[in-house]
Amino acid sequence: MNDTADTREEMASVLDDEDWQRTVENILEDGPHSTELGKMMGRDAVRVSIGEMSEQAFHEKYHDAVLEEFGVDERPTGSEGSDE
Repeated sequence: MNDTADTREEMASVLDDEDWQRTVENILEDGPHSTELGKMMGRDAVRVSIGEMSEQAFHEKYHDAVLEEFGVDERPTGSEGSDE
């Protein structure tokens, strides 16, 4: 296996690691926003980084939840000149 495949495999293994999950929960619990939304977005962000999910699919999946939680979705994911 090459370094890229090794890195992807290592990152994917984190998704189900209980220690990682507890660390994420502890960090997010201290913030004023939804812990569950943060955990779900974090897991899918890892999936984007290892190529299991596209950035567009990530944006579409969380757009409504981000609007509900923050009142605005200013994530820089739209193409130049788009309204998103």
